[in-house]
Amino acid sequence: MFEVTGLPDDPLRFIVIMVVGGFAAVAAAKIYGLLFMRWKTPFRVGEAMNVNRADVTEWADGKGYVSAGGELWRAVSKDDLKPGDPVTILSVNGLLLHVKKNAP
Repeated sequence: MFEVTGLPDDPLRFIVIMVVGGFAAVAAAKIYGLLFMRWKTPFRVGEAMNVNRADVTEWADGKGYVSAGGELWRAVSKDDLKPGDPVTILSVNGLLLHVKKNAP
């Protein structure tokens, strides 16, 4: 009736070929991503982030987390803050933001 040619006769050999082929496809996609997709989305951290406003998400004892530029950042402040407060970013020290409460 209908015969498939080109496939190995041994089922184990067919499975091994399919698994190795799958790994090869994943490896090729990873290499492509590393080589060609790397420069399309530069990381923006610190001053390059170009964001000067944020919103408090969690806060306790003068430190917590704020949402700035779509990212969650650790932050410290001398002001008494609570979740939802808008803040201004004063400075960036590594991955830590120094913020102050916006005047109403």
